[in-house]
Amino acid sequence: MKLSLMKKPISAMLALVLLLSLTTSLFTVRPGTAKAASAEETRFLQLYAQLKDPANGYYSAEGIPYHAVETLMSEAPDYGHMTTSEAYSYWMWLEVLYGNYTGDWSKLESAWDNMEKYIIPVNEGDGKQEQPTMSYYNPNSPATYAAEHAQPDQYPSQLSGKYAAGKDPLDAELKASYGNNQTYLMHWLVDVDNWYGFGNLLNPTHTAAYVNTFQRGEQESVWEAVPHPSQDDKTFGKTNEGFMSLFTKETSTPSAQWRYTNATDADARAVQAMYWAKELGYNNSVYLNKAKKMGDYLRYGMYDKYFQQVGSAADGTPAAGTGQDSNQYLLAWYTAWGGGLGSTGNWAWRIGASHAHQGYQNVVAAYALSNPDGGLIPTSATAGEDWGKSLKRQLEFYNWLQSSEGAIAGGATNSYNGSYAAYPAGTSTFYGMAYDDAPVYHDPPSNNWFGMQAWSVERVAELYYILAASGDTTSENFQMAKKVIQKWVDWSTDYVFAGERPVTDAEGYYLNSQGNRILGGNNPDVATVSAPGEFWIPGNVEWQGQPNTWTSFSPSSSNTNLKSITKSPSQDTGVLGSYIKALTFYAAGTEAELGSYNTLGGEAQQLAKSLLDTAWGYNDGIGIATTEQRGDYSRYFTKEVYFPSGWTGTFGQGNTIPGSSTVASDPAKGGNGVYASYTDIRPNITNDPAWASLLDKYNTSYNKVTKQWEDGAPEFTYHRFWSQVDMATAYAEYDRLINNSSGPVEPTAPKAPTKPTAVAGDSKVDLSWNNVSAADSYTVKRAAASGGPYTAVATVTQAVYSDISVVNGTTYYYVVSASNSIGESANSPEVSATPTSVPVPTVGDLVVQYRTNDTNPGDGQFRPQLRIVNNGTTAVALSDVKLRYYYTIDGEKAQQFNVDYATVGSSNVLGSFVKLTPAKTGADYYVEVSFSSGAGTLAPGANTGEIQLRINKTDWSNYSEADDYSYDPATTSFTDWNRVPLYLNGTLAWGLEP
Repeated sequence: MKLSLMKKPISAMLALVLLLSLTTSLFTVRPGTAKAASAEETRFLQLYAQLKDPANGYYSAEGIPYHAVETLMSEAPDYGHMTTSEAYSYWMWLEVLYGNYTGDWSKLESAWDNMEKYIIPVNEGDGKQEQPTMSYYNPNSPATYAAEHAQPDQYPSQLSGKYAAGKDPLDAELKASYGNNQTYLMHWLVDVDNWYGFGNLLNPTHTAAYVNTFQRGEQESVWEAVPHPSQDDKTFGKTNEGFMSLFTKETSTPSAQWRYTNATDADARAVQAMYWAKELGYNNSVYLNKAKKMGDYLRYGMYDKYFQQVGSAADGTPAAGTGQDSNQYLLAWYTAWGGGLGSTGNWAWRIGASHAHQGYQNVVAAYALSNPDGGLIPTSATAGEDWGKSLKRQLEFYNWLQSSEGAIAGGATNSYNGSYAAYPAGTSTFYGMAYDDAPVYHDPPSNNWFGMQAWSVERVAELYYILAASGDTTSENFQMAKKVIQKWVDWSTDYVFAGERPVTDAEGYYLNSQGNRILGGNNPDVATVSAPGEFWIPGNVEWQGQPNTWTSFSPSSSNTNLKSITKSPSQDTGVLGSYIKALTFYAAGTEAELGSYNTLGGEAQQLAKSLLDTAWGYNDGIGIATTEQRGDYSRYFTKEVYFPSGWTGTFGQGNTIPGSSTVASDPAKGGNGVYASYTDIRPNITNDPAWASLLDKYNTSYNKVTKQWEDGAPEFTYHRFWSQVDMATAYAEYDRLINNSSGPVEPTAPKAPTKPTAVAGDSKVDLSWNNVSAADSYTVKRAAASGGPYTAVATVTQAVYSDISVVNGTTYYYVVSASNSIGESANSPEVSATPTSVPVPTVGDLVVQYRTNDTNPGDGQFRPQLRIVNNGTTAVALSDVKLRYYYTIDGEKAQQFNVDYATVGSSNVLGSFVKLTPAKTGADYYVEVSFSSGAGTLAPGANTGEIQLRINKTDWSNYSEADDYSYDPATTSFTDWNRVPLYLNGTLAWGLEP
């Protein structure tokens, strides 16, 4: 590893002004004890401010983060003002670390709300159903098989049903947990400003529209894809067919339909961010429960595309799964789901994915969703167990794929060639899945980009740190994580430089001091030249050989037959941010495990610091960005987007596609049709401010015969949202883990507690607040009037306190401060409560028991489960019994009463809604549950069995159950519950009215 501390000089004045403005009012400390902000903290806050500055253009009018500030670009999104689920997940991470510094978690919650509104296609409370027919889904027949093909020219693919889909084992469990099966995951791609022109069909109040691109196999790059709406009523595309007939071939005319696809790594990153929020003191259960729910549905990304048994297709004859046997326990590339539109759209489907890429695995999310210490185990009965198995399987996956040098190879597939073809002889396997060096896409190969290394292994570094910090240094999971990250850091640091530039040849191969290519091996001696102010990281990795077939983990095993060749030094700032975080978490992990950095950990820490300092020299006031050469931009002008013969339709920008300026397709690629260009499909790209410059460069520099840019490839400077967040969070994580760990930075007073709550009881007030980092104790202060003066009533070490020195009927006002040996924080926001005496509930022979599995108190329904127990000696006719469940409607709307299941017969359970005038605490409505004569009688000593109710508004707008009188999310098994009173012949016989 080469290391230089030379860097470009920068001015910190703006950063210091920003830091002071952000932090002056957050806490007070004793004179002379305040900690000066570190350079990394200052830089994080400055980058945060740059991202949020409207003048810099990172967010749309609807508050959506763009993929990039600039618009003329083509990578995964084909236009800069698209957005991705990736961008949203990075936004979560940004706000988590902002909350850690400032104690302001409202920004995180607002980001999640925006995500739920614009990229999770559910009814977010506005009555718009974005998965309108998911209830018709049949988990015993999830989807109809269609093969994937090697070239886009071989599409549309016939919906043949050649292999019957296996059974979906999750649907019933998710319905039981959440009352419906509407998938709570992000769709991966959104046209933020409706640039394509398709519009948002199912929610026209939104400018942002759900769209998709890649649909035609592993070879289809962004240059060969056809953008299309995810809500396709056939207004656009081919007449009476829409865009569907480009991708699949049916025996009849394609139906109007909606369809969404998630990228599993993005949803997992959102869960990962919420794990860190919880670890850093955030405790709002509403949003933590949303993260749990996302993790619950994310399990679909573990399943084979058509739910075929894992490993069953090695001989080319897959077997339909019957349950967990189609679960790979790895995060595959996607999951997708959809259904019909219109009066005949009474159908829905769901698929997983058969291809698992190392770059998409997320061991931190798996840990958070499976381990009680992770704190995010989802509601569904088998979710925690599934994620526990996934955690181990992912760690095994990394060990299986780690090359002899240390880089991580591509992945594995359960559907060879995308068609369940037989594996070639000698193919290495992992739990029956075939090795694939470039899963999912080949243009360019999906595991060549070094970013896939840094993104993925950074999460392994996090897990290594988490386990070491928790004291777990002996488990197999710890040993697997440690082996992967230690070997990977040892490999990667040989090819990373700050203040020096590596010497390469014209094809991007690193050279040694003798001028020879470095083609792998350990501890290479890379030749360098001095380059003050520059950083260089690998751009690509090439692959040779394959791993050994996996059997089990061994600390001493090595993949001698799997080689990696590191190439093409790069200045990719986003990848740099992920890479620095990998180094930082690894270094902090060695200290947590060993008590101090080991040699490699110390080198990682120093390199991380040097890279952070060097990168700051590239901050141009909008963000940290470098100039990129885009040789691939010649493809804007080539004809390579395939359309089948005779296919013609309308694009959202008003043009006919493929248009009249096409060329015949290449028969060798298996199709019969034409090729159009990028601009034939998206003519509005030629109106982009940067287009004229690109066109001039193409006309004057690109040689169409040699296919070379003779006067240099076009250059662009891009401010990608995810890249900026990766860099911002790299500064923050270094500050959190290194500066605040064992570095020379002085201790600081804690920040003020946030999110205080006060709940009145009988002669008591129960208080809680967010944990505060570095707090040793909390002081609870009380006042008789709002605003004080406050008197300290208790000092506690936990973030909860019950004040029992109160009088019923009196209102009390509370604030809380946090303290340590350095000083005391400012007070928290004020909360108040009025304790009241609790009436004695009526107790009789009939008892109402309650439970719920509805732990999301902010969605469009509530789902109490009730049963009645007869403890008396006389049978009771249920037609003489009525129950009342009290709640707040949270927006006056018509409501629906549903019985999902009742032992006495769903049709025998009746419900009506009664408005309370005046409203009472925790209730302005109750639903009265009664029984028809068909329910029969309740014998002595018997119970009715469970009665599963579901109440929603007709527009599916949200309830807020947290303060509802009859609701208790903690009661998950049947418990006597006096907050659901029972009436026998009109007389209160059990419980307590509010």
